[in-house]
Amino acid sequence: MSSKSTPTPNAAALSHTPLRRRAPTLTYPPAHARPPLSGPHLLTRLLHHYGRAHLPQEALSLFNSLSSPKTQTLNFLLNALVDNGLVDEAQSILSNTKIKPNVVSYNILLKGVMEKDGFDLARQVFDEMCKRGVRPSVVSYNMLIGFVGRSGELGEAVRLKEEMTQKGIEPNAVTYGILMEGLCAEGRYGDARKLMFDMEYQGCETEVRNYGVLMSDCGRRGDFEGMRELMAEMKRRKMKPDWVIYSILVNYLCGRGRVDEAYKVFVDMQMKGVEVRAAVYRMMVDGFCRARRFDMGLRVLNAMLSSGHCPRGESFRDLIVGLCEDGRVSDACFVLEEMEKRKMVLDGEGWGALVQAFCGGCKGNIDLLRELTSMEYVDDGGR
Repeated sequence: MSSKSTPTPNAAALSHTPLRRRAPTLTYPPAHARPPLSGPHLLTRLLHHYGRAHLPQEALSLFNSLSSPKTQTLNFLLNALVDNGLVDEAQSILSNTKIKPNVVSYNILLKGVMEKDGFDLARQVFDEMCKRGVRPSVVSYNMLIGFVGRSGELGEAVRLKEEMTQKGIEPNAVTYGILMEGLCAEGRYGDARKLMFDMEYQGCETEVRNYGVLMSDCGRRGDFEGMRELMAEMKRRKMKPDWVIYSILVNYLCGRGRVDEAYKVFVDMQMKGVEVRAAVYRMMVDGFCRARRFDMGLRVLNAMLSSGHCPRGESFRDLIVGLCEDGRVSDACFVLEEMEKRKMVLDGEGWGALVQAFCGGCKGNIDLLRELTSMEYVDDGGR
């Protein structure tokens, strides 16, 4: 493929030659800027790490050993419990604690109760928060609005938005984005677009996320011209598309086999300084494989690996099969080595393609391979 149709942002990164990865340079803030390693900072950090390590009981034991924990410490405990599925325990602690909770405390519990028990019980937690004199935040309402919105209850979502406004809590771009998603789900794209502009008259500035809602709906409906118009509109308003916007474009184009256009978008986002997430790399690798453009799939794979991301096993497999079918066995072996470095296992179809490429399509070898990969091995003691 010519360099005009598919410019490469980094020739070294997109070469299929394995790259040496430079060891990361670790920089530390000056001593005066670091939090102390004792006192409340250490305790909250320990609670946080216990939660991330799935050790909620250790977090609870540490909290119970403290003589006078603060609200922030309580919030770290609640987060550790909720993140590890101990929502009832978190709710019991929050209801009975003598520590004065804040809105963050209740937002943590709201999230857990909503995921575990649904909207009605979450609303009870919300009402308890108000009774205890804790003023809900826009985040509190967004969680409620988001839940009913995703459940298809757009009318209830609108009612909650009006309720928060009456309480003097101003909706933000996330609030409007949730309502726009609900409108799009009902096939009311025009109303969603109108709401995005109405929000500005209400004093809420439009964000890239709101354009992302409209872009996603255009992509689902196959309206590429609508997506182009939205991109042009963002440019006129000097709004910089984020990786989500670019991923919507790449996904749409790859899904319709327009991989060269998708690759131009992929390059453009890098040239604009937008971080390429793993999902976008995967879309490009899979898109090139579906289009049987395995040379370009290999280029993108190498750039992906050099950036520290990893494809799915299916993407590795599809690329190996395609390269073998194109007679590029050494490249297929390179991909296999990258899989093995990441302790990923190639399936029978991938091994079949490799054996066929090595053996010139000998049917006996292919049948043997398929038989071996489907067998269950039993240790018979060498008999």
